Amino acid sequence: MFKVFFWTATTFTACVLAATSVGAAEIRVDPSRTATSGAVLEGKIETGDFDKFKTFVLNGNNPAEIYLASPGGNLAEAMKIGLLVRILKLSTVVPSKAMTNQGHYLTASRHNLKDPNSDYMCASACFFIFVAGIHRTSEDLGPAILGIHMPFLSNDDLKKLNLDQATAVEDRIRTTVGNYLKAMDVPSKYAEDMYSVPKGKIQWIRNDEFQADFAGFIPELRDLVVARCRSAEVEKRGPVPFSDTSMKKNEAQLGCERKLQDELARDAYDNARKRQNGGTRQSTFDGLSPPLPK
Repeated sequence: MFKVFFWTATTFTACVLAATSVGAAEIRVDPSRTATSGAVLEGKIETGDFDKFKTFVLNGNNPAEIYLASPGGNLAEAMKIGLLVRILKLSTVVPSKAMTNQGHYLTASRHNLKDPNSDYMCASACFFIFVAGIHRTSEDLGPAILGIHMPFLSNDDLKKLNLDQATAVEDRIRTTVGNYLKAMDVPSKYAEDMYSVPKGKIQWIRNDEFQADFAGFIPELRDLVVARCRSAEVEKRGPVPFSDTSMKKNEAQLGCERKLQDELARDAYDNARKRQNGGTRQSTFDGLSPPLPK
């Protein structure tokens, strides 16, 4: 199912939604990750940014986690980046609400963000990258700044279509968006909510929604996490006073989960590189840039 969806999503969205501008988002190493490699995606997502992200990965910057600070942009590029994020089993992190100016500038410094005066968020097309992570969280576990709105055709696209064509295209976009979110383990209500938000407006995901529907590992990995990290937590905790048990459990389990995130990403990257170097007819990375229909 995922493979079939992949082809319909990438070929259709790239053909219909892509703009003609040059890529604008910056993709670079995240200095806040010390144990393993991390990445930052900052700025508006434009045509060409998927290729920049793919090149970043192929050049040996095999991140386990990507920090997203983007107001959105091109949906086609975001979906393709999201598909690669899921294939490579990367984790995703979004900014959290900075309560003070100092906190805002500390965030910028920590991740080497280029525009410390920007209101950091992950909204619009950025949401589609965020949900692709196998582990999804907000910075320092604070309230996430994560927003959605209705996808729409640009004015340039609309000028090329008559009313019936525009209606048909918008219906297909809605189907593609729904299929993408389903493939990424996102509850169906968010596709419905997305299409209830007027153009020019953003619906911010509430913290209770974030915790219930996004935070942590995706559903298909939760049994693995329990099997791996509950035993690790018990082994590391040892005999401790009852009052310290909760703290010790959290420290051990969080450490185990981070190690598992890194391991899954490393194995996925190694497998993808083997396919890339194996001379197969359809490699993992090339498959994410199929020829556009004429």
